Amino acid sequence: MKLSYRKDVLPNGIRVVTESSRDVGSVSLGFWVGVGSSLEPPKMAGVSHFIEHILFKGTAKRSAFELANVLESVGGSIDAFAGRESTAFVARCLSEHMGKAVGVISDMLCGPAMREKDIELEKRVVFEEIRSLEDTPEDVAHELLAASVWRKNPVGKSVLGTGDTVGRFTRGSVMPFFKSFYASPNIIVAASGRVDHRRLVGSVNRMLKVPAKCPPPGPQTFSSGVARVHNAIRRVSQCYICLGVEAPPYTSGRRFANMMLSMIVGGGMTSRLFQEVREKEALAYTVYGSCEFYRNTGIFFVFLAVDPKKAKKAIGRVVKELKKLKTNGLARGELSSVKQQFRGGLLLGLESSAARMNRLVRHEFYLNDYHPIEDSLRKIRRIKESDIMDEARLLLDPSAFSLVTVGPSTTDFPSESDLSF
Repeated sequence: MKLSYRKDVLPNGIRVVTESSRDVGSVSLGFWVGVGSSLEPPKMAGVSHFIEHILFKGTAKRSAFELANVLESVGGSIDAFAGRESTAFVARCLSEHMGKAVGVISDMLCGPAMREKDIELEKRVVFEEIRSLEDTPEDVAHELLAASVWRKNPVGKSVLGTGDTVGRFTRGSVMPFFKSFYASPNIIVAASGRVDHRRLVGSVNRMLKVPAKCPPPGPQTFSSGVARVHNAIRRVSQCYICLGVEAPPYTSGRRFANMMLSMIVGGGMTSRLFQEVREKEALAYTVYGSCEFYRNTGIFFVFLAVDPKKAKKAIGRVVKELKKLKTNGLARGELSSVKQQFRGGLLLGLESSAARMNRLVRHEFYLNDYHPIEDSLRKIRRIKESDIMDEARLLLDPSAFSLVTVGPSTTDFPSESDLSF
């Protein structure tokens, strides 16, 4: 597939980046705002996620139904999500309807009604979302792990906030936050698929009339209160375990070696932990490892769900395998295999225009640059065993790991001494 990349910076500072292809008939379009939970004051925890919700409740021009109907009536879709460092409003539609997508998202970002009655109603929806997370022990474990690993970094804050903070939201508190961050230098518009770059630039320039000002800095400190080893008692049938450590940021040259290390540890059915913990020991149905990267930090983690009575044994098996990897290095053919797995996953994932759009905006957001897929493939080929082992020696430090366990009171909870490797 032949792809053509282009970038324009509008006079007000909005960046428009596209990766166009004539081989598809659709467009994946995203308006990305540089604000997430890490930039929220403590008393406004969860406001970025709440704003993502409330913008769908209507504008000065359109009702909530009309906002959804603009694209759904022509077979398209519109969605949004908030994260730790950004909030995105995304649409997928046929190329001929790209102008409709730009228009509806621009309307949401430029003229939200943000009525007090809608705010009160949407707070109830978010309360249910918070309760839903609390009823999902795997999500609870991941939330606690983030707060434990990033104990003093605002990236560790919950995206949803709490019932108390959300309950205090009013138009008078939400609107000033919205106006501070939904400003032109803080917005990236990205599109992939059958995109006419010049037409998109013209549409954004004409429709997206947001204030031209720099957003304020977010909090620089954070104290999560979640210990390095944290056991949470819940009325659940399984025990949910997260083991994680701080990793390099998105901008780091170590990123590719870090991703390969996580694939070797827990990236699929051929990974070490799947084979050892599930296939040989039958200690877990679900076990995997992964990593995430942000502007100034990252995380490398392992997750597994086990019989509560076998929690300590399962962690012991994970720790043993991590120690074995750190001490003995890679097995014969393991480097070649993980490179092929990485390459295949990357290329297969990018058959989706939405995945390409996400990759495009991450490069712009974190690197202020564009790296064609060929660059990534070249970096994969150049990774050596020593690069992965250097990463293993840096990351697999037992004194740095956090261990979070969510299980019933009968759980054989692991302790700090179980992290020795």
